[in-house]
Amino acid sequence: MQVQQHPLTGPHSSAAYQLTSFHYGRPGTGKKVYIQASLHADEVPGMLVAQFLRKELAALDAAGRIAGEVILVPAANPIGLAQAIHGAAFGRFDLTTGINFNRSYKHVADDLKKSLDGLLGPDADANVRLIREHARASIAAWQPATDADALKKTLMTLAVDADIVLDLHCDNEAVLHMYAGTPLAEAAAPLAAILGAHALLLAYQAGGEPFDEACSRLWWDLERHFEGRYPIPAACLSTTVELRGEMEVSYALAERDAAGLIQFLTLSGVLRAADADAAAAAAVLPAP
Repeated sequence: MQVQQHPLTGPHSSAAYQLTSFHYGRPGTGKKVYIQASLHADEVPGMLVAQFLRKELAALDAAGRIAGEVILVPAANPIGLAQAIHGAAFGRFDLTTGINFNRSYKHVADDLKKSLDGLLGPDADANVRLIREHARASIAAWQPATDADALKKTLMTLAVDADIVLDLHCDNEAVLHMYAGTPLAEAAAPLAAILGAHALLLAYQAGGEPFDEACSRLWWDLERHFEGRYPIPAACLSTTVELRGEMEVSYALAERDAAGLIQFLTLSGVLRAADADAAAAAAVLPAP
């Protein structure tokens, strides 16, 4: 396991912020998974789930049971964590710009439609590798104008080339539910079943450029742009998981949700089960 610190500084910043990411497994040896919590910094349930994930992923990494790479960001918004109004936490909107921290991410497909012209071919796997390479370059070229943009660029740098992206949120009052792109419905269904989600809400384009869509929509946007001339799969399962309501915070719920995420990653082939029995158990989905 490695810990990385990412300084966040806009061009005219009067404050210094730092994002911490935890890295498990080895890059390039399998699927890449990115998990973040509390992008809306005053949403606590996901942050507690992330603490249970840290413990479990560290043990799995030490045992050599991670077949790929898992990046975990337990507190994805240090800027929002520093914001308060009259003593009350205020982590949903950037006080400087008024913009929601889960909006206005860069839609890299706009750049890639030009940069990929004439480069794609008949091999779907080769196309995926090329698209990810160009997506990383597009994010690297992004020039943030504010601290919030610097945060968004850092999060996208960590996530834009991942196979699986899980963005952990909560609502004011809600049952557990999820958001995903319509082309990801089949891929997201096992996670919804494992977590006991009451609804999986789908859209081709939700609007506002939220984080999860910035990681996934580029794939079907490019497929549509190139009119099916090249095989371009929906290569990133990116979903927002709403972990019930903001007051539903407990060790029991967080441990259960973390165990569900571990089961899903095992089912997805990212984590190796300890034995055949454990692998079989991980593949058993709850009844809908």
